[in-house]
Amino acid sequence: MRTLLKVQRLCVSYGAVQAVRGIDLEVLTGQIVTLLGANGAG
Repeated sequence: MRTLLKVQRLCVSYGAVQAVRGIDLEVLTGQIVTLLGANGAG
């Protein structure tokens, strides 16, 4: 399968709050991916 999306070392902050730290993700064609946070938010 072919890589549709590739993310390496993604970090996201909202002011002093770090929401995402160091995520690596690769999505191939035909895959369905869901991301859920610690509290179930996605």
